[in-house]
Amino acid sequence: MKNKILSMVLAAAIMVPAVIAPIQAEAEVVSPFKDVSKNSPYYEIIHEMRDRHIISGYENGEFRPSEVITRKHAAALVNRAVKLPVTKEFVAFKDVSQKNAFFNDIKKLQQAGIFEPDAKGNLYPNQPITRAEMAKVLTIAFDLKVKIDLEFMDVPRTHPSSKYIQALYSNGITTGNFGFYEPDKPVTRAHYAVFLHRTLHMNDPVDPSEPAQRIRGQLAKYTPEQLENDPTMVAAAMVSMLHQKVTMSPADYLIPEELEDGWQEVYWAGNSLGQMAEENILYLKRFAKKDSKEEAILDKWLQGDFSQVIKEYEELKYISDQEYGNCTVCDRKYNVRTKKAEEQFVRKLFGEEGVQRHREQWGTK
Repeated sequence: MKNKILSMVLAAAIMVPAVIAPIQAEAEVVSPFKDVSKNSPYYEIIHEMRDRHIISGYENGEFRPSEVITRKHAAALVNRAVKLPVTKEFVAFKDVSQKNAFFNDIKKLQQAGIFEPDAKGNLYPNQPITRAEMAKVLTIAFDLKVKIDLEFMDVPRTHPSSKYIQALYSNGITTGNFGFYEPDKPVTRAHYAVFLHRTLHMNDPVDPSEPAQRIRGQLAKYTPEQLENDPTMVAAAMVSMLHQKVTMSPADYLIPEELEDGWQEVYWAGNSLGQMAEENILYLKRFAKKDSKEEAILDKWLQGDFSQVIKEYEELKYISDQEYGNCTVCDRKYNVRTKKAEEQFVRKLFGEEGVQRHREQWGTK
């Protein structure tokens, strides 16, 4: 029997997701790049990285954010940002002479096991660095660990950069693009600066002046601007969190078991679901309208009251999806996941850290 797959692909709508560093008071940027608009979501990041002497611009005052970044420039940026380990003996690249201004940066990455000569002994330093190559650079340079065993649809386990891309996703540094990572796509100067910035800040503590922050890498589809201005977005984000508790599969279904009729729930890396966690609930409460249905439900969840999640799921679906109530032939039957099935769901999508958070917050040890 052909396998029917329910693909829960709710990835972020942009290649580089919303900034995951803690929200801080904006500082005035001194001498900004003239081609980086104040309206750019990366304005503060790019100038912070410049002021830390990790990135630089051109003599005419431009940063050229849309230009692709070459391998040699990528090497220079990461070598400035972190002390690289020495794990391999130095092997010179045939196409990188000692007179090359980036010779030392490239040498450092080669000794760290990041850059390797191809069959001809070359690096091709002037070629653009790809998203897959960038994942390897950041994973090794910052010793990132794979915490969540999910794949992007275009990065199977057999892909040579699979574990590096999983590491970026596991640590909330990337969310991909609608379930795809696009590993062969070149990286722009702006995006490389942003990815490097997120890696540098991934372990920052939550800003005490803004404690209501979403868990890094989660709910990335829903930007603060959307949550603030679109009255349906808070409900949509809440629906995504309810997938942890509500399912159309049997209550005891464990991902990725296959049911008798061939049905499976399949979750890819790049989903935009959020864990049912206090951090995410408090974050959404920042945007819920006062005395709204959403605010009332969020308050119930904060108290640990999940006794009506199926009813709440449908109420929130009606708010967030205009087409939801127009189905005349739909046979919707929802079940509440068992404790075992819910914990397995959390482990699959949010890793062991998510399981620990789940147990501590809701007393399910």
